[in-house]
Amino acid sequence: MLYASFAKPVGMFDNIFNKAVAWITGGDFCHSEFIFTYHIDDLKPILEEIEGQEHFKKTYSNYIEDDKINICFYILWGNKVSYRLLKHTHNNPFYRMPDENQFEQIEININKEKKNKVLKYVFDQCGKNYDYQGALMYYIPRRDNETDYARYFCSQLMVSALHQVQMFREHNPASVTPNYLYKILKT
Repeated sequence: MLYASFAKPVGMFDNIFNKAVAWITGGDFCHSEFIFTYHIDDLKPILEEIEGQEHFKKTYSNYIEDDKINICFYILWGNKVSYRLLKHTHNNPFYRMPDENQFEQIEININKEKKNKVLKYVFDQCGKNYDYQGALMYYIPRRDNETDYARYFCSQLMVSALHQVQMFREHNPASVTPNYLYKILKT
């Protein structure tokens, strides 16, 4: 399964900056990220196709629960595109499956091949820097609509990844906030 997860400015995202982001962008959310859930037998062949990510390949087995693994891809203000492995029970909420009081999730219904293509794409984006200018100027319609960027903010990464499987091509990733992405996915 593939989920879009939307964070509210509460819990680990509870700060004045995130509250301002949610308010300025006209909704309840300050951040968005992908969560991929794979049965371990389905993930192994895909990992063979993904170059690099040796650390992931060596450590993911510590996060297997009920023969499944949950991989979250994200980028936070000031950081790089990255992933974290999630468990249903973890002592650190950052590595725990999202709590419904702090996040809202929307399942993205795509077939296995498209899901795998999105996974490979976001793995390839890991290490790219945060797009400060893009995040601050998302409302300027003249920003280029591209399929791949040198830098990302959270929802821009997600829409760019969905473009790889011909989804939401009518939307410019550089202009999509977490709140706007939520609205797109709900319709």
